[in-house]
Amino acid sequence: MEFELFDSLHIFYLLGYSLVFAFLYLSIIYKSNSESRENKKIEAQKIMRIISSIILLIKCGELFIRYKLIGEAWYELLPLHLCNITLIFAALGSIFRFTPFLYATFFWSFGALFAVLTPEVREPFPSFFNISFFSTHFYIIFVAFIEHKIFKLKVSLESWTACFLGINLIMSAVFFVNGVLGTNYLYINRKPTFKSPLDFFGKWPYYIIVVEVIYIILTLLLLFFFKKKSSKKSS
Repeated sequence: MEFELFDSLHIFYLLGYSLVFAFLYLSIIYKSNSESRENKKIEAQKIMRIISSIILLIKCGELFIRYKLIGEAWYELLPLHLCNITLIFAALGSIFRFTPFLYATFFWSFGALFAVLTPEVREPFPSFFNISFFSTHFYIIFVAFIEHKIFKLKVSLESWTACFLGINLIMSAVFFVNGVLGTNYLYINRKPTFKSPLDFFGKWPYYIIVVEVIYIILTLLLLFFFKKKSSKKSS
């Protein structure tokens, strides 16, 4: 039985997965506080590496099931949608402490937020697809929060600009990949076949411009809110 958007079961999933990652956050705080000041971040990094590795295993397990057991074509399973790209950046950024990936995760995490509010996967828990979808998307939001709260990631206009240029370069590359494979990653070559908010943004390519404007507004709000917050703490 599939759940419906914002019915009691969907709300239960949102609250349930939020509690799981809240528990992980408190675990990191507790473990870090039990260490000396010099080792707090090192201990937090170790825990984040473990969590990130588990999330990557869950995602790989989902892809294995879809490819081997369900029989989906390999070119339909490439990690070229925004949330999958962000997931890779978040995991690798957390494991290797690669700051550019962490900046990208911070600014692109709003895509994961929209995804959990309007999930494509409707299988109920404990379906592995349910676990994979919600855990990986909540993880993206979790990393963005952890990087700001624990690791004190300082966003700037330069990091915002780099992320904006980066996502547009990726979109350009994905456009040509879609042309070769006949896919529609990032929904940049055409609108999705299912109902989505893009239906309200006009025809191709006008909806892409609307999405770009929404991206700019949302990420600039993130930039100015957290930059201002960081400035207040510093002063």
